[in-house]
Amino acid sequence: MKSGTNNNQKRKGNSMENKRKSYVELDAMLLTLRVGEAGEFRNLKVFPIFSSYPVSNGYTLLDDAVKTGKFVVKEISEGGSVPNLKVINQLDEDVLILDGEALVGAKQNRIVNTTIIIGKMKEVVIPVSCVEQGRWRYSRNNFTSGDAPLYSALRMKKSRSVTESLRANMSFRADQNEIWDDIAQKSARFSVNSDTQDMHDIYKNREEDLKKYEESFNPEPGQTGFVAVINNEVVGCDIFGRKNILPRVYTKLLKGYILDALDRKVTGRETFSRRKNDAKEKAELFLDGLKTVRKEVFKSAGEGEDIRLEDKNLSGFALVHNNNVIHFAAFAG
Repeated sequence: MKSGTNNNQKRKGNSMENKRKSYVELDAMLLTLRVGEAGEFRNLKVFPIFSSYPVSNGYTLLDDAVKTGKFVVKEISEGGSVPNLKVINQLDEDVLILDGEALVGAKQNRIVNTTIIIGKMKEVVIPVSCVEQGRWRYSRNNFTSGDAPLYSALRMKKSRSVTESLRANMSFRADQNEIWDDIAQKSARFSVNSDTQDMHDIYKNREEDLKKYEESFNPEPGQTGFVAVINNEVVGCDIFGRKNILPRVYTKLLKGYILDALDRKVTGRETFSRRKNDAKEKAELFLDGLKTVRKEVFKSAGEGEDIRLEDKNLSGFALVHNNNVIHFAAFAG
């Protein structure tokens, strides 16, 4: 009995130490961030983020992993479960799945609720949300990686609901009805009629406009993240602690911010800065403010720790693995 008590105390001690180290790592990374000069197209500015924090090595990404045939994402059973999917990693490498990434196929398309590392040779049930309300039948057995991520405004809402769920019951579950409602409203604003209420159909509808924006933005050498500003207001950031991750996910991540820029333009909520550097100052203030936002640490859905950031006007998270920040994202609104 005494031995069991000692083991429990040791586990609790290790958990507390991991949480403390996670806080320290995130604070250390935030102190190193520097904002570069923005690329700009129409109502979207994208400020590159540079940092002395990142180390050189990275992870296998979802796109590459699924192509091997040794990394499988599938329904948890033949009947399936909307908020959960099974991931089987038969690779001798850890695989990184990003927050908001689209998983296409099986009984309905999903997006991932938070950034997750699937350890090598492991099987994990991951938290997801549905972005295709009108289908519940197999289109194929397993999932593939999609190129239409959850857009930034809905990532913000999802981040808040996941944080609330973690506080309430230690679950990475999002508010599914809120996600369906938001996609329906966005579809209506873009005049998109989808047979299955699929978020991907919104992207398909504005494919040419998306490309015009995408062609105006490219990552710079040494860039590890970015802050997106729409109509002169900061909407969010994505920053990585590995040098080789951002160049491989830049266009996909940016697409979610571009869709929101198109949405803001459609609804006529455009504002213009009176000062040339006003947007950059806002980006710098946004990042500086993250240092003092309330932070809470939870066990990740996969490997490592998940830090949640929350206040009245901001929501975000950071994934810390092996005492290094892997992905940090925060959204304003």
